[in-house]
Amino acid sequence: MAAEGPTPDQKADYLVRKLEQTIRDNRTVKGMSFRTWQAIAREEIVNAMREHEKRQMRHDQTVNRLVLASASSLVTIGFWGAMVAVNSAYGGVAAIIVLVAGAALFFVTADWGVKRFTSSYNKHKRVERLAHIEDLDKRIKRMEHDMKKKADRLKETQAKLGEIEV
Repeated sequence: MAAEGPTPDQKADYLVRKLEQTIRDNRTVKGMSFRTWQAIAREEIVNAMREHEKRQMRHDQTVNRLVLASASSLVTIGFWGAMVAVNSAYGGVAAIIVLVAGAALFFVTADWGVKRFTSSYNKHKRVERLAHIEDLDKRIKRMEHDMKKKADRLKETQAKLGEIEV
């Protein structure tokens, strides 16, 4: 299940960055009201919890499907194996049915394995994307800080030039 999504720390960092961006985008001269911020934060947390529950439900469905297919395949194989042991007249029919049950079991477990592999790959990609987002956020904040310094220096220079001209 852990391979299905980001870690709680990564998700929390993402939510904090998303809330920070929302606050920056919606701020006014007076700032954002606390009630608005609470509503936005609540919505983001609820969305994160729903996403987690959805992933958990999909995981449970996959496991249940695997168990059901395994059980039905093994029962079918056992039943027809017993039929062959009792009377060899049904050997061809039993072989075909056992082959189909075995194939069903194989395909369900193969599907489960492929889903696990792809979810592991997707987790790796999500970690990379979150790292890139974090790096980009740091670079943007650094650029904002540098731009503010330059603007302050320009104001100081303009003020000095204004004093010189007078």
